[in-house]
Amino acid sequence: MLLGLVMVITVVAHQQDTVTHKDSLPPPSLPAPAPSIEQIRYMAGLKTATRGLAQLRDGLNRIVRTQQGDSLTRRRAARRLGGLCGSARSFILSGRPKMQPTAYADSMKVLAKLLTTRLDSLTSALPACEKTAGTDPSTVATNLTNRLKTYDDALLAFRAALTKPDSTKAVSQQ
Repeated sequence: MLLGLVMVITVVAHQQDTVTHKDSLPPPSLPAPAPSIEQIRYMAGLKTATRGLAQLRDGLNRIVRTQQGDSLTRRRAARRLGGLCGSARSFILSGRPKMQPTAYADSMKVLAKLLTTRLDSLTSALPACEKTAGTDPSTVATNLTNRLKTYDDALLAFRAALTKPDSTKAVSQQ
């Protein structure tokens, strides 16, 4: 008897939870336009370049973690950073050609161009990183950290603009 009463109460409570009122539903929003083929290519290139940047961050984190270690550990981390700079460079160079800022319009084009410019700046520092990371890791790490910060700022602005509709585009279409 008690089991039957508990089952009835849970069924009724469950039905009340699943019922929604029309007033509580959010207004339907317009679906975002499907990305163009060029935009899909841009994002694929960004994804590839991001893999290289993750390797670069790993090398920089190793340098930071080993600052308090012995000289052998620091030397290994510095050599590892040099190797990871080379690996990161190959990923960035394979993804970067797909990232054409002309895939976007208006303000997104400006942000896409800024992102590729920051990525190119970072890429130009990687050959020196490969050569000198083993001998002067702190200078290399400082330089790369500064360039990564500017790249991260540009990436954050680009991704934020992707999530909201382009106001300049809406004005120009009217």
